[in-house]
Amino acid sequence: MYRRILVLLVFLFPVIAAAELAYAYAWKDGANTTVLLSDAKIDEKAFGDHFALTDLARKDKFTGVQATITPKGEVESGTIYTAAEDGYFDAVGMHKFQKKTQTASEIAGKLSTEKEHHFFKTTFAYNAEFHAPIGPQPKKK
Repeated sequence: MYRRILVLLVFLFPVIAAAELAYAYAWKDGANTTVLLSDAKIDEKAFGDHFALTDLARKDKFTGVQATITPKGEVESGTIYTAAEDGYFDAVGMHKFQKKTQTASEIAGKLSTEKEHHFFKTTFAYNAEFHAPIGPQPKKK
């Protein structure tokens, strides 16, 4: 349920660090589609489970960007997962999605920020082209 993508996600906190977002995951979220771009393989059991994803990020098991995309291709919400901010922080209003494909079974395009943004200890910017099959809505735990 993942595809490799070539991208660079930059986090700057006391020392410069970067994560290559090598994996793209997508699943249904009501009428919307949630996309998770990650630097590590994520177990499907964590999809849709904010607490599980936060715990993985807090333990520095992955760094990633999650965005919820509406059927019209608009980014409704976003989350940055990073150990630098105790696992995550919500980041709304700066994510851009340029659609290549958005069907019931797959989503592809470019997810990015136009410039660097700051959140406490973290400065971030990313630019990712991805393609991912869309899985079913995760079961609520």
